[in-house]
Amino acid sequence: MPENLQDQIAAVWAKALGVKSVGPDDNFFMLGGHSLLGVKVVAEIQARTGIEEELRVSDMMQYPTLGAFTAFVAELQAAAEETGSI
Repeated sequence: MPENLQDQIAAVWAKALGVKSVGPDDNFFMLGGHSLLGVKVVAEIQARTGIEEELRVSDMMQYPTLGAFTAFVAELQAAAEETGSI
């Protein structure tokens, strides 16, 4: 069974941050994340999800919790599917 989007992003965050798990209300930066790590995380999420819309570290700063960032990425995926760019 494929992982849902939030599980995929949580796995990337947990690995990058060196924590066991990440919940929907956890803040990337409060867990020890920083902008340089954010660049790697954003690239990994982009590769795993296959979305063509470019993610930026500033997106993580604007949506720093797992739940908020996942919702943002889901919106990008939905918009891309509507325009046929995926």
